[in-house]
Amino acid sequence: MQHISLPTKFVYWVGQLAEGLKNTAFGVFLLFYYNQVLGVSGTLCGTALFIGMAFDAVTDPLMGSISDGWRSKYGRRHPFMYASAVPLGLCFFLLFNPMVEGETGLFIWLLVFVVLTRFSMTLYHVPHVALGAEMTSDYHERNTLAAGRMVFNSVGALTVYGLGFGVFFAASEAFPNGQLNGDAYPPYAAILGVGMCVAILVTSIGTRHLVPHLPVPRASQQLKLTALFKDMWAASNNRSFIWLITGFVVVSVPVGVGTSLQLYLNTFFWEVPPEAISIILGSGVVATFFGFAASPWIMRRIEKKQALFVGSIGWALFYASPVVLHYAGLFPAPGSEAVVIALAISHFLAGAVVSQLIVAVISMLADVADEQELATDKRQEGVFFGAYSFVIKATGGLGAATSGIVLDIIEWPTGESVQSAADVPTETLFQLAMVAGPALAIGFIPAVLLWRNYKLTKHRHEEILTELQAGA
Repeated sequence: MQHISLPTKFVYWVGQLAEGLKNTAFGVFLLFYYNQVLGVSGTLCGTALFIGMAFDAVTDPLMGSISDGWRSKYGRRHPFMYASAVPLGLCFFLLFNPMVEGETGLFIWLLVFVVLTRFSMTLYHVPHVALGAEMTSDYHERNTLAAGRMVFNSVGALTVYGLGFGVFFAASEAFPNGQLNGDAYPPYAAILGVGMCVAILVTSIGTRHLVPHLPVPRASQQLKLTALFKDMWAASNNRSFIWLITGFVVVSVPVGVGTSLQLYLNTFFWEVPPEAISIILGSGVVATFFGFAASPWIMRRIEKKQALFVGSIGWALFYASPVVLHYAGLFPAPGSEAVVIALAISHFLAGAVVSQLIVAVISMLADVADEQELATDKRQEGVFFGAYSFVIKATGGLGAATSGIVLDIIEWPTGESVQSAADVPTETLFQLAMVAGPALAIGFIPAVLLWRNYKLTKHRHEEILTELQAGA
């Protein structure tokens, strides 16, 4: 298929709500909830989140390889998508509703349900993104599919912020910073879990009519353990894939750290109330609507690799500048209305440029899958997007793990006694700002150097499609 109807695109895009809800809640609230609200040490939180991420390092590409070779009347991808809906919603709810007490018990609960929630998302997300790659082989149509899907990712993020800071964590007399209210988290997680389940079922049912028209596994793609790891090894030796995904892994760490520390930074350093935090974080998400909508037009005029550079350098610049300008005496004072406006502008600009990076990576992986088919005679979208899924989740997992350890290193105070910036030493606030600002920007430099080695251009992709059609 080359062109897909708008209704089909829409129901495919809706499925991204599930990941948008889960990843945003993980990135913004999970570490804060267990560390700041429940009092689990940052190192223990980081350890649990790192183990969950390590689990994904194996299961994500493995899930991709399994779905690549799956044969059924429901196709390669849909059976796993159906199976993931209820477990994902339930595990997510239980993650934010611990039924144990004490630091050790909470650590074990966090570890178990982080792994189960991540695995449930793997069961769904890897086949879902792989489905998008095989729905069309058109170079520019893939940009549209990727951009539309990420728009709904932004809808999920806005939902997390709006329901969170606007409803469940709104300021009250007992909790001026409502995100410190532990009783608000279970009902909040229940609503998000239901939303994930519904989004998965809508996209799975809405795209099932495509199954007869999608590629079927090659005869050589047998579902044996040795064959699965052999396929994963072959995919990992694709040079285009290596440079693209390695750079994306490098980028994921500072992005994840920045996301995990945002709630700390806005609450205690910038002294922003809950309703203003939703404005700041929401402005970045709103910007992605414009960025994703513009990305197909932009990438008709520049190479996808150039979009990687624009997105990474732009995000680093706009994300780090508030802290730098603050200590240079050129930024509004914390706690003021002006600082909310300035931070919202900074997040908006960062969101607009990073959108180009996200769409480019998704679209480029689909191109890499075509290159791999020419080299090996196997369709391996699942393996490539399994690796992509791992990196996306590593953005939150590795970032949160690193953030938890950093919080312990700078001796960040936790517990009910910590309610505002006045309860945190000035030196500790400075260390937090340095980590969550300039230090993150430096982390983007290696990624830019790695991406310079990616050689799969639009012209080369057209040649690959011609060779594939000739050999069909």
